[in-house]
Amino acid sequence: MRTAQLTGPAQQCLVRVRGRTAGSGFLAAPGYVVTCAHVAGERGGPVTVSWQGRELGGSVLAASAAPAHGGLWPFPDLAIVALQDPPEGHPCAWWHDQIPRGGQQLTAIGYSDKYRVEPEIVTAVFAYQGDQFFDGGLMFRLKHDEVTPGMSGGPVVDLGTHGICAVVKATRMDGTDMGGLATPVGALRCLDPTAYRALVRAHDAFHATDVRWPTAPAPAGTPLGRPLLSPRGHRTLFGLLAAVPSPEPGGLLPAFHDAAGRYAAAPALPLHEHRDVVSELEALGAADQRVPRGLLHAAAVARTASGGAAEKLRWWIDTQGDALGLDVQDLTDSLPAAAAQPAVPRSVMIRLKPSAVDPARYTVAMWRYEGPDAISPAGHESDALPLVDALERARSMLPEQLALLGRSGGDPVMVELIVPQELMEQDFDEWKPWTRKAWSSLGRKHPVVLRDLERFDDEELRQYWHSRWDRFTAGSAAGPSLALACNDESDQEVLEGWIESEPAMAALVLASSLRHPSSGAVLEVALASGVPVILWRRSDLHDCSAAAYSGCPSRLPRDCPGGAGDRRCPAETFFTRLRTDVEVTPPKQWPERVRQLRGRAAVTPAGGHHAQDLVLLWDDPERRLPHPPLRYA
Repeated sequence: MRTAQLTGPAQQCLVRVRGRTAGSGFLAAPGYVVTCAHVAGERGGPVTVSWQGRELGGSVLAASAAPAHGGLWPFPDLAIVALQDPPEGHPCAWWHDQIPRGGQQLTAIGYSDKYRVEPEIVTAVFAYQGDQFFDGGLMFRLKHDEVTPGMSGGPVVDLGTHGICAVVKATRMDGTDMGGLATPVGALRCLDPTAYRALVRAHDAFHATDVRWPTAPAPAGTPLGRPLLSPRGHRTLFGLLAAVPSPEPGGLLPAFHDAAGRYAAAPALPLHEHRDVVSELEALGAADQRVPRGLLHAAAVARTASGGAAEKLRWWIDTQGDALGLDVQDLTDSLPAAAAQPAVPRSVMIRLKPSAVDPARYTVAMWRYEGPDAISPAGHESDALPLVDALERARSMLPEQLALLGRSGGDPVMVELIVPQELMEQDFDEWKPWTRKAWSSLGRKHPVVLRDLERFDDEELRQYWHSRWDRFTAGSAAGPSLALACNDESDQEVLEGWIESEPAMAALVLASSLRHPSSGAVLEVALASGVPVILWRRSDLHDCSAAAYSGCPSRLPRDCPGGAGDRRCPAETFFTRLRTDVEVTPPKQWPERVRQLRGRAAVTPAGGHHAQDLVLLWDDPERRLPHPPLRYA
């Protein structure tokens, strides 16, 4: 196909975008435009889109976070714009996740005012020169032509696959043929999953029936003669997958491995839709496969889905199998039976990490956790900030992330704070992050738990941590038992001896605030011994060794000192009441139970409830952060 036959349809979808700055974009689905975030601006901002002489209003539905201190926007620097009144029947570009072949000719299209006062459409023909790791992700290197000002956000067309594979981001040097960088279209998966799903489902449904965008020639097969899906077959399949119910995020990576094999490397980008799984499977190649892997995944979806859309998918798979000369049994028997996915508590994970250069400064990173295979970053990790600024950054980012996870309903979203021990006395549960609800406390609206930063990086601790967590979740018929560290003991050797002599100990109550040296010592040793659940009160500064108190249980090797009088130890009183509250609660519901207790404490006169300033360290070792470089994800 001649270049003009493909760039013509791309130009029909090209738009000029005016948001944070002026640039280019393309109609990516009915009612949606894709461009660069540094062109459109941040989420929620207004955008003006010009298309074929018409001015269209729009708003940024999703976008990459802005850089903290100026400079180029971090990866992926993409934005999804929703048009307010899209033209009826407008064309849409076909885009895909495929990586170009080395040296492949790519054509970039965009608006530029380099040659005229009024911006006009320009094209540039580049050679794909491989990947460039840039500020958190892999970019495409374009060479042998000029990226002119105004092309940012414009589409990059792969003349081999006849689809848009990337979005223009930056030039290497103005006025030269040194080319520039482009962001792979697949990096749209790094944006808000809800917005991405809406975009991709609209795109795939459109191209399943609209034939205006030209398709590439059908491949003859693999070097070994194995069958491949045709380009038109891919479009039909994506359209059928877009019509079935949305997948469970936590089930997509297992589904990928079911089709790819358990030893296949996990995709670098997150999986939000069935088409993402198919794209990643097709990228593995098919030389050793009797059945195309993408078709295997489609068969698994058809087997478990229900409704009219699933029936159409099953019919199409049957006919496609016949066309490729496949035995239907190959499709129905190639995958293991689908297993039900257990419900996973959703959460916003916040990590405050001391700088290696200046431990008094902290970096802030945040993720939305919907399952072990569905973890989405909320933005770029911050530079090292003073503690006050780091806390404010985390607090200000939190409401939007809670709202994104809360859209699907269900239990209150949990907040997990992954912090070093020196920050565990911060009043995170007392944060009031909602500007219009100055009276609303985070810890009363959402389960708020602490997690130990050091355990995330110390593989040596993992076996002890896992073992005690398993004992905690197993518990007994009445739930897991609590132990009380009620002593003035601060000798770490003695403390370790006590904890290690109790391998079943998994939930510990501290006698007082971490500001008391003995409680701080117990916490440090307990964390190093893998104790996963610890409770205490920030405001409780009672000295458990005071002779005025009696009746303190012998939980450490040495008895609490006895004394005259009949006053009972405040630590035991706190312990007894707390045990009554939580031991009858299933282990994995403790965060929610503590949230309810904080609410009760709020309606009790100050200091009158044992859950006042209650802190829960609840450290589930299965809830881990994505592996670096998370380049992505």
